[in-house]
Amino acid sequence: MRVVIVGAGLAGLTAADVLSSAGVDVVVLEASERIGGRTFTRRAEFIDGQYAEAGAEWIDSVHVRIIALIERFGLALDSTATTWSTVRRWLHREGRLLGPNDLHDIDPDLADDLERFETFVAGVAAGITDPTRPDHHSDAAKYDAMSVADVIDALDLGALAQLFARRNMQGEFAAEPGEVSVLFIAQQRAVYAATDTEHGHVEARRLSGGVSALSIGLADAIRARCDDDVIRLGAAVTRVGADGDGVTVWTVSGDHRGDAVILACALPALRRIAIQPPLPAAMAAAVERLGYGTVTKTALQYPERVWPAGYATSAGEVQRVYEPTAGAQGRTGILMAYTGGDGGRALAARSEAERMDSIEQEERTMYPRLGRRLGGFSHAWSVEPGFGGSYAVYGPGDIGHCWHALRSPAGRLHLAGEHTATWTGYLEGAVESGETVAARILGTE
Repeated sequence: MRVVIVGAGLAGLTAADVLSSAGVDVVVLEASERIGGRTFTRRAEFIDGQYAEAGAEWIDSVHVRIIALIERFGLALDSTATTWSTVRRWLHREGRLLGPNDLHDIDPDLADDLERFETFVAGVAAGITDPTRPDHHSDAAKYDAMSVADVIDALDLGALAQLFARRNMQGEFAAEPGEVSVLFIAQQRAVYAATDTEHGHVEARRLSGGVSALSIGLADAIRARCDDDVIRLGAAVTRVGADGDGVTVWTVSGDHRGDAVILACALPALRRIAIQPPLPAAMAAAVERLGYGTVTKTALQYPERVWPAGYATSAGEVQRVYEPTAGAQGRTGILMAYTGGDGGRALAARSEAERMDSIEQEERTMYPRLGRRLGGFSHAWSVEPGFGGSYAVYGPGDIGHCWHALRSPAGRLHLAGEHTATWTGYLEGAVESGETVAARILGTE
């Protein structure tokens, strides 16, 4: 058997790893000049051996597939951890950096408002008996059609609770509240519940040395098992054709014949590939419909860490700021601005230099003692043609139209990627999807 895999992100590399270990002949075609997809550790912009993640960053304690890879490749998690609560430690608002006690003084109802929101979502999540099939919820159509913005309005949340709820959607889903289906956020909560944990109580850590080590480890294992040419970089796929005997995948530099093809690229890239015969109508519609979050990550390094420990939420453009070097040695440190939804789109419309200057200006209002900027980057995933966004977001109506369609094979064609996983939007989901599609081809699912 020979399988052609389109995309050398974690999903495609995982599929290639599983299949090649079972004796399947594989080739991985990657349009760009690097492996890893949206796992992208950047070092060159920083001094003192520090680095920051341009893409995926966090590994939850319940992400068993990622943790298994970490153990397999002899890697380790960072000692610093965070939990995903709606209210982070600090709030920068109207020129002041406010702590938890200040928030209660400003709005004594804040905690109750946010609890009412979480209780509503938890009630919807309780109706999802199988996180792999949220479309089987007894009121699936109702909650799928409802946006998070609808819930915020219906609950009549206070102004501060609305800000935190919006920032939570921009951070967790890289989208505005009106762009997120209530059924989808409930499905995400149900995934955690299935592991006997709660979303707001799970510890998340970074990978020591950078998350790109995961894709490097997989690529090295595949090459050791096959040959160095098994992963082809700069091999943009233009066309896929399937017939009774197999599939042909055409790239800018030649064609590849196989028994099956795994399309493990982001949907915006898949939309530019001509496929014959056409995908089934439901799958084709889902490929065109499903949207992506719009995260712009801006990492700036400063000579001293003059900021207080912990996440900060901002009422301004920066949205959320944290320190990815919290566990690193030395005096220098990096601040990461994580800007999603409309804010991510607005930043992406500017040049990288303009983005960095704008974020630095706001960070200086938050932390006036910041020294001169030493280096940094601003990575806008929404303007990269190979990705078109950060990770998949199921908006109102998308569960019904897209969920099952994207997770079913089309003859010899199979889709993979976090957008097809139960753990949608996570590193865990990318690996999950690669394992799932490989098992399907091997007949072991």
